[in-house]
Amino acid sequence: MKFVNLLSSTLFALGALASSCHPNYPCCNGCEVVYTDVDGEWGVENGAWCLLQPSKCYDTCNTESLGYPCCTHCNTIYTDADGDWGIENGDWCGINNSCNGGGQRPPQNPTPIRTTTTTTTTKKTYPTVNPSFFSGNIYSNYQYQSEVQSSINKLSGNLQQQANRVKYVPTAVWLAWDGAPKEVQRHLSSANGSTAVFIMYWIPTRDCNSNASQGGANDLNAYKSYVDDVANTFRSNQGSRIVIVVEPDTIGNMVTSQNNENCRRTAVIHKQALAYAVNRFGSLNNVQVYLDAGHSQWLTGYEDETAAVIKEILDMANQGKIRGFSTNVSNFQPIDKEYEYQTRLYDALENVGITDMRFVIDTSRNGQDISEAFAKTKTWCNLVGTGFGERPKGNPDPINMPLLDAYMWLKPPAESDGSSQGMRADPVCARSDSLPNAPEAGSWFHDYFVQLLRNANPPF
Repeated sequence: MKFVNLLSSTLFALGALASSCHPNYPCCNGCEVVYTDVDGEWGVENGAWCLLQPSKCYDTCNTESLGYPCCTHCNTIYTDADGDWGIENGDWCGINNSCNGGGQRPPQNPTPIRTTTTTTTTKKTYPTVNPSFFSGNIYSNYQYQSEVQSSINKLSGNLQQQANRVKYVPTAVWLAWDGAPKEVQRHLSSANGSTAVFIMYWIPTRDCNSNASQGGANDLNAYKSYVDDVANTFRSNQGSRIVIVVEPDTIGNMVTSQNNENCRRTAVIHKQALAYAVNRFGSLNNVQVYLDAGHSQWLTGYEDETAAVIKEILDMANQGKIRGFSTNVSNFQPIDKEYEYQTRLYDALENVGITDMRFVIDTSRNGQDISEAFAKTKTWCNLVGTGFGERPKGNPDPINMPLLDAYMWLKPPAESDGSSQGMRADPVCARSDSLPNAPEAGSWFHDYFVQLLRNANPPF
């Protein structure tokens, strides 16, 4: 029985109902301490003893285990199953439990922060991204580590030290050859709880408007079988966190390349293939699906047409769902231009009834702003002057870019875009602003790695 001389004789510890704080006493609603013993800190409420709740009365939050710090303020702008969230220094933070019931710091009334994004016509408030979607680590795949190591072995001094830091940057795993589905399980096992990111790139008549990456499944049935193999492996790994980006460039070619016979002939099959992939991957609880939506220099001005194609595909995919869209995959456009394009596409999608979409940007090679040079030549193949860009990160700027889920290295940077020689030679790869002596698409290109490393922004 507790006793404090200063308390009135009318105060009794009557052994209230058991609580999570004590088997015989309730938890306090407030945080005023009047007595301390081996059981903890005690308060008095309604004439009876109660035990203070440390998680409520002291500066702790629920988000530190997710990799986010506790806020130094009490301004809640978002709430989900992980707790209350605020923003500090441009990043998410967890609201302290003491903000919601007294304690050493008195509770404050949360002041909502309105986040606005300027489009070309109006100022609009966009919904905030769920901050815990990309919490924790993103998988750094062993194939890319091995490729970088081959360049590390050829370097020395400062460049070698920088290359060692590139080695473990998370990159996506491309499912772009007939045996790739058999490798998925190994990647998921290696990810060990980190979010594993895959690129589906096996659609029939892939890369219909160029030569460097042509290929893919022989027909629609073969593609469906390939998708099934991957989806079944995903399904058997329910504890894994998985992101899949579906078929880079395919939607863009449907919008702008219909004067090309290859693209025009395969448009219907491509829509069916994308719908099938969305149905299969988008029905899995442990998978987040992004369709690819080109990039800002390609589809700016075509947002309405792009939204119409996407709607047609999603109307065919009523068994699955997508989280959103990837942009700038294997390209070089700066983040600000990509986000402006994403907001315009978001608005166009809303106009056709597709809402609450999110985006990721491939930042693997956009460290240098080469948008003016790119606009002149449209050289997509191993472009001279490029550098590594922002490292993969979830929710990188929730105030200024609330629609953006993450920066990602979707293109494993320094894998070649294509070659001017060989069976899949592409004339774009022979241009003067394309780094010479490149191997075929997907092969490691050491000279390009060195260029990207020297031009990295931020530097390594």
